Amino acid sequence: MDIKERIEAILFIGDESIKIKEIAKYFSISVIEIIEVIDKLKEERKYTGINVEIKDEKVYLVTNPLCGETINLFFNQESKPKKLSKAALEVVSIIAYKQPVTKGDIEAIRGVAADSIVNSLEERNFVRVCGEKKSQGRPKLYEVTENFLAYLGIKTVEELPNHTAMRGEVYGESTN
Repeated sequence: MDIKERIEAILFIGDESIKIKEIAKYFSISVIEIIEVIDKLKEERKYTGINVEIKDEKVYLVTNPLCGETINLFFNQESKPKKLSKAALEVVSIIAYKQPVTKGDIEAIRGVAADSIVNSLEERNFVRVCGEKKSQGRPKLYEVTENFLAYLGIKTVEELPNHTAMRGEVYGESTN
């Protein structure tokens, strides 16, 4: 059994999340090597019922968001996923189409502040920080997550409608 399977077993039995440093220490290898192994495990599990997530230097198992409806139906839960507000939908759409993007970029497009909306989308795990822009102040760069894609019922950003073609349909413009 290789290290990937052993890490998966640890995650399955462990608490809600396990620090990546603890796993690296246990296996006596670097954090970078452990992250590479976890990334491979995450990719292998991407289209299964259980996914691997990394957040705040911790790793944990989660149910695949694509299975949400099945889980809700099985356990007879009547609560549906909370709908996004128009403002939240605008912000997450900007992030999806322009990613990676800063809050400043979002605010420039919308013309209003986006702090609370971006924070709310982060709490719902619809967007995440994916780096920093190499400019003054080093603002955070945001991208959409697999949870947001699952909310839309798609697997990749490439499956989003072509926004320029959609704009033409809405405004009666030709896209030729």
